[in-house]
Amino acid sequence: MSKLPQLIKTERLMLRPYTAADAPYVVACLNNFDVSRWLSSVPHPFTADDLRLFTLKGESRWPNMAAITLSGEFIGALGTGGGLGYWLKPEFWGRGIISEAAAALVDFYFENTSEEQLKAGHFIGNAASARVLAKLGFVEVARDTQPCAAQGRDLPHVALVLTRQTWKAA
Repeated sequence: MSKLPQLIKTERLMLRPYTAADAPYVVACLNNFDVSRWLSSVPHPFTADDLRLFTLKGESRWPNMAAITLSGEFIGALGTGGGLGYWLKPEFWGRGIISEAAAALVDFYFENTSEEQLKAGHFIGNAASARVLAKLGFVEVARDTQPCAAQGRDLPHVALVLTRQTWKAA
């Protein structure tokens, strides 16, 4: 996928590349077990040593990840590297923020790549994520197990796909 632009604006949000100033906020958010328990590769506890936003040359390690900001405040992140993934500070859950941010990122993805589909998934039990992905038009293609670093075990997982055709039709 093409690297994210400097900014993607939505009605309420700004999606932008990570900056070094985001590091303490990322660590604090990902160290919250309510967040990390739903993510596959994030350990718990999550520390500053676990965070590597940039290479030694100062390049982003995650050029397809965006910081989500609301009125300038860092509140979460999302990206498309390996599939659509996201997380949000718990105090912002239930406000439609991820749905809004993800819709903007999916638009960018299909407008700037030749890919015909975008993958996503969620652990069984993560009803909020299941609702977001369904709203975006993702459909289930498989059930399997995936590792969850925070929980230290494999968890039941739902794999989903959104096609360019479905997205454009919506």
